[in-house]
Amino acid sequence: MTQSRSRSSPMVITLTATLSLGALAAGCQTEEPAPAAQFEGIAPQGGDSSGSGSGSSTGGLRPLSSVPVPRPVGGDIVNVSAAVRLGKALFWDMQTGGDGQVACATCHFHAGADSRTMNSLNPGNDGIFGSGGVTASGQQFLTSAITNDDRLGSQGVVGSTFTGVDPDPTVAADICSANQTTPFFTNRRVTGRNTPPAVAAVFNRDNFWDGRANHSFNGMNPFGSTGNGSGPLAVSNGSLASQAVGPPNNDTEMSCGGRGFNGPNSLAAKMLARAPLRQQYVDQTDSALGAVSAWPAKGLTVSYQAMINAAFAPAVAADAQNQFSRIWGQAIQAYESTLVPDQTPLDRYLAGNSNALTDLQKRGLDRFTGKAGCISCHAGAELTDASIGFASARGLINEDGGDQGFHNVGVRPTAEDPGRAGSGPGGVAWSASGAVADRGAFKTPALRNVKLTAPYFHNGGKATPEQVVDFYNRGGDFANAEKAKRIKPLSLDTGDQQALVEFLRNGLTDCRVENERAPFDHPSLDLPNGGAFAQTGAAGKGFCP
Repeated sequence: MTQSRSRSSPMVITLTATLSLGALAAGCQTEEPAPAAQFEGIAPQGGDSSGSGSGSSTGGLRPLSSVPVPRPVGGDIVNVSAAVRLGKALFWDMQTGGDGQVACATCHFHAGADSRTMNSLNPGNDGIFGSGGVTASGQQFLTSAITNDDRLGSQGVVGSTFTGVDPDPTVAADICSANQTTPFFTNRRVTGRNTPPAVAAVFNRDNFWDGRANHSFNGMNPFGSTGNGSGPLAVSNGSLASQAVGPPNNDTEMSCGGRGFNGPNSLAAKMLARAPLRQQYVDQTDSALGAVSAWPAKGLTVSYQAMINAAFAPAVAADAQNQFSRIWGQAIQAYESTLVPDQTPLDRYLAGNSNALTDLQKRGLDRFTGKAGCISCHAGAELTDASIGFASARGLINEDGGDQGFHNVGVRPTAEDPGRAGSGPGGVAWSASGAVADRGAFKTPALRNVKLTAPYFHNGGKATPEQVVDFYNRGGDFANAEKAKRIKPLSLDTGDQQALVEFLRNGLTDCRVENERAPFDHPSLDLPNGGAFAQTGAAGKGFCP
Protein backbone atom coordinates (compact mmCIF):
# COMPACT_ATOMS: atom_id res chain seq x y z
CA MET A 1 0.00 0.00 0.00
CA THR A 2 1.56 3.27 -1.12
CA GLN A 3 0.14 6.59 -0.02
CA SER A 4 0.78 9.98 -1.54
CA ARG A 5 2.25 12.90 0.34
CA SER A 6 -0.95 14.94 0.43
CA ARG A 7 -3.54 15.98 2.97
CA SER A 8 -6.19 13.73 1.45
CA SER A 9 -3.89 10.73 1.53
CA PRO A 10 -1.22 11.33 4.17
CA MET A 11 1.89 9.27 4.31
CA VAL A 12 3.55 7.15 6.83
CA ILE A 13 6.48 6.26 9.00
CA THR A 14 10.05 6.06 10.08
CA LEU A 15 11.54 3.23 12.03
CA THR A 16 14.08 2.50 14.63
CA ALA A 17 17.31 0.94 15.48
CA THR A 18 17.55 -2.27 14.93
CA LEU A 19 14.64 -0.82 13.25
CA SER A 20 15.97 2.49 14.32
CA LEU A 21 13.87 5.39 13.37
CA GLY A 22 16.72 7.24 14.88
CA ALA A 23 17.96 8.37 11.51
CA LEU A 24 14.65 9.03 10.01
CA ALA A 25 14.29 11.74 10.01
CA ALA A 26 10.66 20.30 18.23
CA GLY A 27 4.93 27.65 32.84
CA CYS A 28 7.82 27.19 35.07
CA GLN A 29 7.77 24.20 37.28
CA THR A 30 10.30 21.47 37.86
CA GLU A 31 9.65 18.05 36.36
CA GLU A 32 10.79 14.86 37.98
CA PRO A 33 12.94 12.68 35.70
CA ALA A 34 11.24 9.66 34.17
CA PRO A 35 11.89 6.63 36.36
CA ALA A 36 14.53 4.21 35.13
CA ALA A 37 12.07 1.32 35.37
CA GLN A 38 10.36 2.73 32.32
CA PHE A 39 13.25 1.46 30.22
CA GLU A 40 13.63 -1.98 31.73
CA GLY A 41 12.56 -5.08 29.86
CA ILE A 42 9.35 -5.80 31.71
CA ALA A 43 6.17 -6.90 30.00
CA PRO A 44 3.21 -5.37 31.85
CA GLN A 45 0.58 -6.97 29.62
CA GLY A 46 1.97 -10.47 30.00
CA GLY A 47 4.09 -12.60 27.72
CA ASP A 48 7.83 -12.53 27.31
CA SER A 49 9.74 -9.82 25.54
CA SER A 50 11.83 -12.01 23.32
CA GLY A 51 9.62 -11.60 20.29
CA SER A 52 10.58 -15.08 19.15
CA GLY A 53 7.08 -16.39 18.79
CA SER A 54 3.49 -15.27 18.66
CA GLY A 55 1.75 -13.24 21.33
CA SER A 56 2.24 -9.59 22.21
CA SER A 57 4.90 -8.54 24.66
CA THR A 58 5.21 -4.87 25.51
CA GLY A 59 8.90 -4.74 26.36
CA GLY A 60 8.55 -2.24 29.19
CA LEU A 61 6.51 0.27 27.19
CA ARG A 62 4.09 2.46 29.13
CA PRO A 63 1.23 4.77 28.20
CA LEU A 64 2.51 8.20 27.24
CA SER A 65 0.07 9.68 29.76
CA SER A 66 2.19 8.12 32.53
CA VAL A 67 5.07 10.48 31.71
CA PRO A 68 4.86 14.05 33.04
CA VAL A 69 5.05 16.60 30.26
CA PRO A 70 8.46 18.29 30.59
CA ARG A 71 8.16 21.80 31.95
CA PRO A 72 10.76 24.53 31.55
CA VAL A 73 12.70 25.39 34.68
CA GLY A 74 13.23 29.12 34.90
CA GLY A 75 11.98 31.71 32.43
CA ASP A 76 9.48 34.53 32.42
CA ILE A 77 5.98 33.01 32.13
CA VAL A 78 3.61 33.88 34.97
CA ASN A 79 0.38 32.48 33.48
CA VAL A 80 0.73 29.25 31.51
CA SER A 81 -2.79 29.28 30.04
CA ALA A 82 -2.25 32.80 28.75
CA ALA A 83 1.12 31.74 27.33
CA VAL A 84 -0.54 28.84 25.51
CA ARG A 85 -3.01 31.26 23.89
CA LEU A 86 -0.21 33.59 22.86
CA GLY A 87 1.96 30.76 21.58
CA LYS A 88 -0.82 29.26 19.50
CA ALA A 89 -1.58 32.62 17.90
CA LEU A 90 2.09 33.23 17.07
CA PHE A 91 2.60 29.67 15.78
CA TRP A 92 -0.29 29.92 13.29
CA ASP A 93 0.01 33.58 12.24
CA MET A 94 0.95 33.93 8.55
CA GLN A 95 1.98 37.55 9.09
CA THR A 96 5.23 36.23 10.58
CA GLY A 97 6.56 35.42 7.12
CA GLY A 98 8.57 38.02 5.24
CA ASP A 99 5.99 37.75 2.47
CA GLY A 100 3.09 37.67 4.93
CA GLN A 101 2.21 34.13 3.89
CA VAL A 102 4.34 31.81 6.06
CA ALA A 103 3.68 30.81 9.66
CA CYS A 104 5.44 28.22 11.80
CA ALA A 105 2.37 26.11 11.12
CA THR A 106 2.93 26.30 7.36
CA CYS A 107 5.55 23.56 7.74
CA HIS A 108 3.80 21.88 10.69
CA PHE A 109 0.12 21.93 9.75
CA HIS A 110 -0.47 18.23 9.11
CA ALA A 111 -0.12 16.21 12.33
CA GLY A 112 2.70 18.62 13.12
CA ALA A 113 4.47 17.95 9.79
CA ASP A 114 4.22 19.04 6.13
CA SER A 115 2.37 17.04 3.47
CA ARG A 116 2.79 19.39 0.48
CA THR A 117 4.33 17.95 -2.67
CA MET A 118 4.49 20.88 -5.09
CA ASN A 119 7.92 22.55 -5.09
CA SER A 120 9.02 20.38 -2.17
CA LEU A 121 12.31 18.90 -3.47
CA ASN A 122 15.78 20.18 -2.57
CA PRO A 123 18.43 18.97 -5.06
CA GLY A 124 21.04 18.23 -2.41
CA ASN A 125 24.77 18.86 -2.62
CA ASP A 126 25.07 18.24 -6.36
CA GLY A 127 22.40 20.83 -7.21
CA ILE A 128 20.65 18.44 -9.62
CA PHE A 129 16.92 17.73 -9.27
CA GLY A 130 16.43 14.06 -10.05
CA SER A 131 13.70 12.42 -7.94
CA GLY A 132 9.95 11.90 -8.13
CA GLY A 133 9.77 13.19 -11.70
CA VAL A 134 11.21 16.59 -10.70
CA THR A 135 13.83 18.14 -12.99
CA ALA A 136 13.74 21.74 -11.72
CA SER A 137 12.33 23.81 -8.88
CA GLY A 138 8.62 24.57 -8.81
CA GLN A 139 7.52 21.11 -9.95
CA GLN A 140 5.24 18.47 -8.48
CA PHE A 141 6.99 15.64 -6.64
CA LEU A 142 5.50 12.26 -7.52
CA THR A 143 5.59 10.18 -4.37
CA SER A 144 8.46 7.72 -4.45
CA ALA A 145 11.59 6.67 -2.63
CA ILE A 146 14.65 8.88 -3.13
CA THR A 147 17.80 7.08 -4.25
CA ASN A 148 20.21 9.99 -4.73
CA ASP A 149 21.28 13.02 -2.68
CA ASP A 150 17.97 14.90 -3.19
CA ARG A 151 15.96 15.72 -0.08
CA LEU A 152 12.22 16.17 0.36
CA GLY A 153 11.93 19.27 2.51
CA SER A 154 9.54 22.13 3.21
CA GLN A 155 9.19 25.22 1.07
CA GLY A 156 9.56 28.59 2.73
CA VAL A 157 9.95 31.96 1.02
CA VAL A 158 11.21 33.22 -2.33
CA GLY A 159 14.76 34.51 -1.97
CA SER A 160 14.82 38.16 -0.88
CA THR A 161 16.67 40.70 1.27
CA PHE A 162 15.03 42.60 4.11
CA THR A 163 14.73 46.38 3.95
CA GLY A 164 12.12 47.15 6.55
CA VAL A 165 8.75 46.52 8.18
CA ASP A 166 5.89 48.15 6.30
CA PRO A 167 4.55 51.02 8.44
CA ASP A 168 0.98 50.13 7.46
CA PRO A 169 -0.21 47.55 10.05
CA THR A 170 -2.74 46.15 7.56
CA VAL A 171 0.08 45.03 5.24
CA ALA A 172 1.40 41.56 6.08
CA ALA A 173 4.49 41.52 3.86
CA ASP A 174 7.80 43.18 4.70
CA ILE A 175 9.59 45.58 2.37
CA CYS A 176 12.21 43.42 0.67
CA SER A 177 14.31 43.30 -2.50
CA ALA A 178 14.68 40.26 -4.73
CA ASN A 179 17.53 37.80 -4.13
CA GLN A 180 16.40 34.94 -6.34
CA THR A 181 19.38 32.63 -6.43
CA THR A 182 20.04 29.14 -7.80
CA PRO A 183 18.60 26.52 -7.62
CA PHE A 184 15.14 27.90 -6.76
CA PHE A 185 15.20 31.30 -8.54
CA THR A 186 11.62 32.71 -8.54
CA ASN A 187 10.23 29.70 -6.68
CA ARG A 188 10.12 29.28 -2.94
CA ARG A 189 13.29 27.94 -1.39
CA VAL A 190 13.12 24.41 0.05
CA THR A 191 14.82 23.21 3.21
CA GLY A 192 17.63 20.66 3.06
CA ARG A 193 15.99 18.25 5.51
CA ASN A 194 12.55 16.75 6.03
CA THR A 195 10.36 18.59 8.55
CA PRO A 196 10.23 16.82 11.94
CA PRO A 197 6.74 16.80 13.53
CA ALA A 198 5.99 19.38 16.22
CA VAL A 199 3.50 16.99 17.85
CA ALA A 200 5.13 15.21 20.84
CA ALA A 201 8.35 17.17 20.30
CA VAL A 202 8.14 18.42 23.89
CA PHE A 203 9.58 15.10 25.07
CA ASN A 204 12.81 15.50 23.05
CA ARG A 205 15.85 16.60 24.99
CA ASP A 206 17.22 18.46 21.94
CA ASN A 207 15.22 19.27 18.81
CA PHE A 208 15.88 19.46 15.06
CA TRP A 209 17.31 16.40 13.30
CA ASP A 210 20.82 17.26 14.48
CA GLY A 211 19.76 18.38 17.95
CA ARG A 212 21.01 21.94 17.56
CA ALA A 213 17.91 23.27 19.32
CA ASN A 214 19.53 23.02 22.72
CA HIS A 215 17.84 21.83 25.90
CA SER A 216 18.82 25.13 27.53
CA PHE A 217 16.99 28.13 26.04
CA ASN A 218 19.13 31.26 26.05
CA GLY A 219 16.38 33.67 25.00
CA MET A 220 18.01 34.65 21.71
CA ASN A 221 18.83 31.70 19.41
CA PRO A 222 18.66 27.89 19.26
CA PHE A 223 22.15 27.19 20.61
CA GLY A 224 21.93 27.39 24.40
CA SER A 225 25.30 28.05 26.02
CA THR A 226 27.33 25.88 23.64
CA GLY A 227 29.69 28.44 22.14
CA ASN A 228 27.53 28.95 19.05
CA GLY A 229 25.48 31.66 20.71
CA SER A 230 24.49 33.20 23.99
CA GLY A 231 21.63 35.10 25.54
CA PRO A 232 20.14 36.43 28.76
CA LEU A 233 18.43 33.20 29.88
CA ALA A 234 19.28 29.63 30.79
CA VAL A 235 15.90 27.87 30.81
CA SER A 236 16.35 24.12 31.21
CA ASN A 237 13.94 21.73 29.46
CA GLY A 238 13.75 24.55 26.94
CA SER A 239 14.49 22.83 23.64
CA LEU A 240 11.14 23.71 22.08
CA ALA A 241 11.78 27.37 22.81
CA SER A 242 15.27 27.02 21.32
CA GLN A 243 13.76 25.45 18.21
CA ALA A 244 11.04 28.09 17.91
CA VAL A 245 13.46 31.01 17.52
CA GLY A 246 15.37 29.41 14.65
CA PRO A 247 13.06 29.55 11.59
CA PRO A 248 11.32 32.98 11.86
CA ASN A 249 14.27 34.98 10.52
CA ASN A 250 15.77 32.24 8.35
CA ASP A 251 15.94 33.36 4.72
CA THR A 252 14.97 29.92 3.41
CA GLU A 253 12.16 29.17 5.81
CA MET A 254 10.24 32.30 6.79
CA SER A 255 11.97 35.64 6.31
CA CYS A 256 13.59 38.02 3.89
CA GLY A 257 17.31 37.79 4.63
CA GLY A 258 18.64 40.10 7.33
CA ARG A 259 15.55 40.69 9.44
CA GLY A 260 16.20 40.80 13.20
CA PHE A 261 14.06 39.47 16.04
CA ASN A 262 14.16 42.36 18.51
CA GLY A 263 14.13 46.14 18.50
CA PRO A 264 12.83 48.61 15.92
CA ASN A 265 12.39 47.50 12.30
CA SER A 266 12.30 43.84 13.34
CA LEU A 267 9.94 40.89 13.60
CA ALA A 268 8.99 42.23 17.04
CA ALA A 269 8.06 45.64 15.69
CA LYS A 270 6.06 44.02 12.91
CA MET A 271 4.01 41.60 15.00
CA LEU A 272 3.32 43.98 17.88
CA ALA A 273 1.83 46.48 15.43
CA ARG A 274 -0.48 43.96 13.76
CA ALA A 275 -3.77 42.42 14.80
CA PRO A 276 -3.20 38.75 15.65
CA LEU A 277 -4.21 36.29 12.91
CA ARG A 278 -5.70 39.19 10.95
CA GLN A 279 -5.84 37.15 7.72
CA GLN A 280 -7.18 33.93 9.27
CA TYR A 281 -10.36 32.50 10.77
CA VAL A 282 -10.39 31.22 14.33
CA ASP A 283 -13.28 28.99 15.33
CA GLN A 284 -15.29 30.25 18.28
CA THR A 285 -14.86 26.83 19.92
CA ASP A 286 -11.06 26.74 19.44
CA SER A 287 -9.67 25.07 22.56
CA ALA A 288 -7.17 27.86 23.28
CA LEU A 289 -8.30 30.86 21.25
CA GLY A 290 -12.10 30.50 21.15
CA ALA A 291 -12.73 33.02 23.92
CA VAL A 292 -10.86 35.74 21.99
CA SER A 293 -11.96 34.76 18.48
CA ALA A 294 -13.47 37.50 16.32
CA TRP A 295 -15.65 34.89 14.56
CA PRO A 296 -17.36 35.20 12.11
CA ALA A 297 -14.78 37.86 11.24
CA LYS A 298 -11.10 36.98 10.92
CA GLY A 299 -8.55 37.29 13.69
CA LEU A 300 -8.77 37.85 17.43
CA THR A 301 -10.36 40.50 19.62
CA VAL A 302 -7.16 41.16 21.60
CA SER A 303 -3.74 42.51 20.67
CA TYR A 304 -0.42 40.72 20.90
CA GLN A 305 0.69 43.18 23.57
CA ALA A 306 -2.38 42.38 25.68
CA MET A 307 -1.70 38.64 25.39
CA ILE A 308 1.95 39.20 26.33
CA ASN A 309 0.89 41.26 29.35
CA ALA A 310 -1.32 38.41 30.52
CA ALA A 311 1.33 35.72 30.10
CA PHE A 312 4.68 37.23 31.04
CA ALA A 313 6.37 38.93 33.94
CA PRO A 314 5.67 42.69 33.90
CA ALA A 315 9.27 43.76 33.31
CA VAL A 316 9.55 41.55 30.23
CA ALA A 317 6.08 42.41 28.91
CA ALA A 318 6.71 46.13 29.24
CA ASP A 319 9.81 45.81 27.07
CA ALA A 320 8.25 43.38 24.58
CA GLN A 321 9.84 44.88 21.47
CA ASN A 322 13.34 44.37 22.84
CA GLN A 323 12.55 41.03 24.53
CA PHE A 324 10.51 39.50 21.73
CA SER A 325 12.75 36.51 21.00
CA ARG A 326 12.53 35.28 24.60
CA ILE A 327 8.76 35.87 24.59
CA TRP A 328 8.33 34.11 21.24
CA GLY A 329 10.32 31.03 22.22
CA GLN A 330 8.72 30.50 25.61
CA ALA A 331 5.17 31.14 24.37
CA ILE A 332 5.47 28.72 21.47
CA GLN A 333 6.96 26.10 23.78
CA ALA A 334 3.96 26.54 26.08
CA TYR A 335 1.62 25.90 23.15
CA GLU A 336 3.54 22.97 21.66
CA SER A 337 3.71 21.38 25.12
CA THR A 338 -0.05 20.80 24.84
CA LEU A 339 0.38 18.69 21.67
CA VAL A 340 0.67 15.34 23.45
CA PRO A 341 -0.72 12.38 21.43
CA ASP A 342 -1.36 10.01 24.33
CA GLN A 343 -4.64 8.43 23.16
CA THR A 344 -3.41 5.98 20.53
CA PRO A 345 -4.60 2.35 20.45
CA LEU A 346 -1.19 1.40 21.87
CA ASP A 347 -1.66 3.77 24.80
CA ARG A 348 -5.10 2.34 25.53
CA TYR A 349 -3.71 -1.19 25.27
CA LEU A 350 -0.86 -0.42 27.64
CA ALA A 351 -3.39 1.08 30.06
CA GLY A 352 -5.18 -2.27 30.24
CA ASN A 353 -7.66 -2.38 27.34
CA SER A 354 -6.73 -5.69 25.71
CA ASN A 355 -9.07 -5.01 22.77
CA ALA A 356 -7.51 -1.68 21.80
CA LEU A 357 -5.12 -3.42 19.36
CA THR A 358 -6.17 -5.92 16.73
CA ASP A 359 -4.52 -9.34 16.62
CA LEU A 360 -2.36 -8.24 13.70
CA GLN A 361 -1.30 -5.09 15.57
CA LYS A 362 -0.44 -7.19 18.62
CA ARG A 363 1.79 -9.34 16.45
CA GLY A 364 3.39 -6.18 15.14
CA LEU A 365 3.94 -4.94 18.71
CA ASP A 366 5.55 -8.27 19.56
CA ARG A 367 8.01 -7.90 16.67
CA PHE A 368 8.58 -4.24 17.54
CA THR A 369 9.68 -5.16 21.06
CA GLY A 370 11.34 -8.44 20.12
CA LYS A 371 12.65 -9.82 16.85
CA ALA A 372 12.82 -6.49 15.00
CA GLY A 373 14.45 -4.72 17.95
CA CYS A 374 12.74 -1.39 17.24
CA ILE A 375 12.39 -0.77 20.94
CA SER A 376 16.17 -0.51 21.32
CA CYS A 377 15.99 3.05 19.99
CA HIS A 378 12.24 3.73 20.08
CA ALA A 379 12.27 3.19 23.80
CA GLY A 380 10.07 4.05 26.73
CA ALA A 381 6.65 5.64 26.75
CA GLU A 382 7.94 8.35 24.43
CA LEU A 383 9.11 5.78 21.83
CA THR A 384 12.49 7.48 21.43
CA ASP A 385 15.88 7.33 23.12
CA ALA A 386 16.22 11.05 22.34
CA SER A 387 13.81 11.91 25.14
CA ILE A 388 14.53 13.81 28.33
CA GLY A 389 13.44 10.75 30.30
CA PHE A 390 15.75 8.33 28.50
CA ALA A 391 18.76 10.60 29.03
CA SER A 392 17.89 10.86 32.73
CA ALA A 393 17.71 7.09 33.04
CA ARG A 394 20.52 5.98 30.75
CA GLY A 395 22.96 8.86 30.52
CA LEU A 396 24.12 11.05 27.63
CA ILE A 397 26.27 8.52 25.72
CA ASN A 398 24.88 5.68 23.61
CA GLU A 399 26.33 2.21 23.09
CA ASP A 400 28.33 3.37 20.05
CA GLY A 401 29.98 6.15 22.06
CA GLY A 402 27.96 8.93 20.41
CA ASP A 403 25.35 11.27 21.84
CA GLN A 404 22.30 9.56 23.29
CA GLY A 405 19.35 9.57 20.90
CA PHE A 406 21.39 10.11 17.71
CA HIS A 407 22.37 7.32 15.30
CA ASN A 408 23.78 6.80 11.82
CA VAL A 409 21.54 4.09 10.36
CA GLY A 410 22.85 4.01 6.80
CA VAL A 411 20.16 6.03 5.03
CA ARG A 412 22.70 7.91 2.90
CA PRO A 413 26.51 8.14 2.75
CA THR A 414 27.83 9.92 5.82
CA ALA A 415 29.66 12.55 3.79
CA GLU A 416 26.40 13.96 2.39
CA ASP A 417 25.23 15.40 5.71
CA PRO A 418 27.27 15.50 8.95
CA GLY A 419 24.13 15.45 11.09
CA ARG A 420 24.98 15.57 14.80
CA ALA A 421 28.65 16.17 13.94
CA GLY A 422 27.82 19.41 12.15
CA SER A 423 28.74 22.74 13.70
CA GLY A 424 27.12 26.10 14.30
CA PRO A 425 27.99 29.75 13.66
CA GLY A 426 30.61 29.70 16.40
CA GLY A 427 32.34 26.69 14.87
CA VAL A 428 31.29 24.45 17.75
CA ALA A 429 29.85 21.02 16.89
CA TRP A 430 26.38 20.01 18.00
CA SER A 431 27.90 16.75 19.22
CA ALA A 432 28.64 16.83 22.94
CA SER A 433 30.62 13.57 22.90
CA GLY A 434 32.73 14.48 19.87
CA ALA A 435 32.60 10.81 18.91
CA VAL A 436 33.07 9.50 15.39
CA ALA A 437 29.68 7.80 15.83
CA ASP A 438 27.99 11.20 15.64
CA ARG A 439 29.09 11.70 12.03
CA GLY A 440 25.97 11.33 9.90
CA ALA A 441 23.87 10.61 13.01
CA PHE A 442 20.33 11.95 13.38
CA LYS A 443 17.78 12.11 16.18
CA THR A 444 15.54 9.10 16.80
CA PRO A 445 11.99 10.27 16.02
CA ALA A 446 9.07 9.31 18.22
CA LEU A 447 6.62 7.16 16.27
CA ARG A 448 3.11 8.19 17.22
CA ASN A 449 1.06 9.35 14.21
CA VAL A 450 3.58 8.11 11.65
CA LYS A 451 0.60 7.23 9.47
CA LEU A 452 0.17 10.99 9.00
CA THR A 453 3.73 12.30 8.85
CA ALA A 454 5.39 10.82 5.77
CA PRO A 455 7.91 10.98 4.23
CA TYR A 456 10.50 9.47 6.55
CA PHE A 457 14.12 9.89 7.57
CA HIS A 458 16.02 13.17 7.64
CA ASN A 459 16.08 13.31 3.84
CA GLY A 460 12.45 12.27 3.33
CA GLY A 461 13.86 9.35 1.39
CA LYS A 462 11.21 6.72 2.17
CA ALA A 463 7.60 7.32 1.21
CA THR A 464 5.75 4.56 3.05
CA PRO A 465 6.09 2.48 6.20
CA GLU A 466 6.53 -0.57 4.01
CA GLN A 467 9.65 0.99 2.51
CA VAL A 468 10.99 1.87 5.96
CA VAL A 469 10.45 -1.62 7.37
CA ASP A 470 12.08 -3.12 4.30
CA PHE A 471 15.03 -0.73 4.74
CA TYR A 472 15.67 -1.95 8.27
CA ASN A 473 15.03 -5.56 7.36
CA ARG A 474 17.93 -5.46 4.90
CA GLY A 475 20.16 -3.63 7.41
CA GLY A 476 20.14 -0.18 5.84
CA ASP A 477 21.24 1.05 2.42
CA PHE A 478 24.84 2.14 3.05
CA ALA A 479 27.61 0.41 4.98
CA ASN A 480 28.88 3.61 6.56
CA ALA A 481 31.85 3.16 8.87
CA GLU A 482 29.91 5.14 11.50
CA LYS A 483 26.72 3.09 11.17
CA ALA A 484 25.17 2.06 14.48
CA LYS A 485 25.99 -1.47 15.62
CA ARG A 486 22.31 -2.36 15.85
CA ILE A 487 21.66 -1.82 12.16
CA LYS A 488 21.94 -5.27 10.60
CA PRO A 489 19.65 -7.59 8.63
CA LEU A 490 16.61 -8.67 10.66
CA SER A 491 15.24 -11.73 8.81
CA LEU A 492 11.65 -10.63 9.18
CA ASP A 493 9.34 -12.69 7.00
CA THR A 494 6.51 -11.18 4.98
CA GLY A 495 3.97 -11.73 7.74
CA ASP A 496 6.22 -10.08 10.31
CA GLN A 497 6.71 -7.06 8.09
CA GLN A 498 2.99 -6.71 7.38
CA ALA A 499 2.19 -6.93 11.08
CA LEU A 500 4.83 -4.38 11.97
CA VAL A 501 3.54 -1.94 9.33
CA GLU A 502 -0.03 -2.36 10.59
CA PHE A 503 1.08 -1.68 14.17
CA LEU A 504 3.00 1.43 13.14
CA ARG A 505 0.35 2.78 10.81
CA ASN A 506 -2.81 2.21 12.81
CA GLY A 507 -1.76 1.15 16.29
CA LEU A 508 0.12 4.41 16.86
CA THR A 509 -2.35 6.97 15.46
CA ASP A 510 -4.12 9.29 17.90
CA CYS A 511 -7.60 9.89 16.48
CA ARG A 512 -7.60 13.44 17.85
CA VAL A 513 -4.55 14.27 15.75
CA GLU A 514 -6.03 12.71 12.63
CA ASN A 515 -9.34 14.53 13.10
CA GLU A 516 -7.80 17.81 14.29
CA ARG A 517 -9.65 17.77 17.60
CA ALA A 518 -8.54 19.66 20.69
CA PRO A 519 -5.75 20.24 21.53
CA PHE A 520 -4.87 19.68 17.86
CA ASP A 521 -7.51 22.10 16.54
CA HIS A 522 -6.30 25.24 14.82
CA PRO A 523 -6.95 28.49 12.91
CA SER A 524 -7.31 28.49 9.14
CA LEU A 525 -4.19 28.65 7.02
CA ASP A 526 -3.55 29.53 3.38
CA LEU A 527 -0.72 27.24 2.27
CA PRO A 528 1.65 28.34 -0.50
CA ASN A 529 1.38 25.59 -3.15
CA GLY A 530 -0.96 23.76 -0.81
CA GLY A 531 -4.38 25.40 -0.94
CA ALA A 532 -6.67 26.42 1.89
CA PHE A 533 -6.50 24.60 5.22
CA ALA A 534 -9.76 25.24 7.05
CA GLN A 535 -9.98 26.10 10.72
CA THR A 536 -11.32 23.57 13.20
CA GLY A 537 -12.77 23.96 16.67
CA ALA A 538 -12.43 21.69 19.67
CA ALA A 539 -14.66 19.01 18.11
CA GLY A 540 -12.45 18.78 15.04
CA LYS A 541 -13.51 17.04 11.87
CA GLY A 542 -14.80 13.78 13.28
CA PHE A 543 -15.69 11.67 16.31
CA CYS A 544 -13.08 9.84 18.36
CA PRO A 545 -13.92 6.88 20.60
